[in-house]
Amino acid sequence: MKVLLGQSIHEQAVKLLKENNIEVVISPSPEDEVVRQHIVDADAIIVRTATKLSRETIESAPNLKVIGRTGAGVDNVDVEAASEHNIPVCNTPEANTSAVAEHAVCFMLALAKDLSAMDNAVREGNWKIRFNYTPVDISGKTLGLLGFGKIGRTTAQMCYRSFGMQILAYDPYLPADLKTGFPYTLADNMEEIFEDSDFISLHIPYTKENHYIVGKKLLEKMKNSAYLINTSRGGLIDEKALAKALTEHKITGAALDVFEDEPPKPDNPLLECENIILSPHSAALTKESATRMAVHAAMGVIDVLHNRKPKWVFNIKEITL
Repeated sequence: MKVLLGQSIHEQAVKLLKENNIEVVISPSPEDEVVRQHIVDADAIIVRTATKLSRETIESAPNLKVIGRTGAGVDNVDVEAASEHNIPVCNTPEANTSAVAEHAVCFMLALAKDLSAMDNAVREGNWKIRFNYTPVDISGKTLGLLGFGKIGRTTAQMCYRSFGMQILAYDPYLPADLKTGFPYTLADNMEEIFEDSDFISLHIPYTKENHYIVGKKLLEKMKNSAYLINTSRGGLIDEKALAKALTEHKITGAALDVFEDEPPKPDNPLLECENIILSPHSAALTKESATRMAVHAAMGVIDVLHNRKPKWVFNIKEITL
């Protein structure tokens, strides 16, 4: 049996695959066109974010039995094509929860304490910036969550237990009586999140329906003192509208780990904004999380190739195992 890796993954996962009598081959490039040339005789493939696994590539592999994805999001895999060919897409929804939630909380703290400006000022000899009183408390503030799945709930739990933040969430796909172990309020609509929150954190998947779900209309509903955080997926936010809101100080700040184009193009207006913090889609890429994602993806591939039901299958309702 042979598994193709779109990119290298943690050695612990590679070892696990080999111990289960699976040959491991790495594509020379994660680009879909290159992957297509090497997937022809593969029984499985494991992809990271850089590979956009297309229908054409999936259908060029007649032996393909399983797709492993090192991460919870599968927007870079043509799941519909996989499902049509009864191929399970095994993602890793439990591997990066704490890492991404920690990154979101880190963004909140860095924004609230104006750390980027403070750091630059000290390096430039501007000690008097300490008297500008730009930092704010986050204790007691309202955290609005667009999406209240595992990562959203973990972020909320951290913020409630550590800082006593008020939790307001919107997620129409969850039951109204969801038990979390901490108090929260479910908003009736997205507008309520943007109107009432001091910090807004996005935790929803990217879909065609969610493209630019945060645009000019919702941004205008935010408090002038509010902050927007996205550790979910690029394309959820209209970046030009966000840049305009930041430049005109309609909102106080933002922090993004994800972008519509990755890496962002040099002319992206967000790169010129001073009141934004950026990171390179690295929220899930802690040492521990990267290992877990790779191992969990490998586990899914191993289970399918050895005729066992995997623990995590994104398209479980569309296929027969």
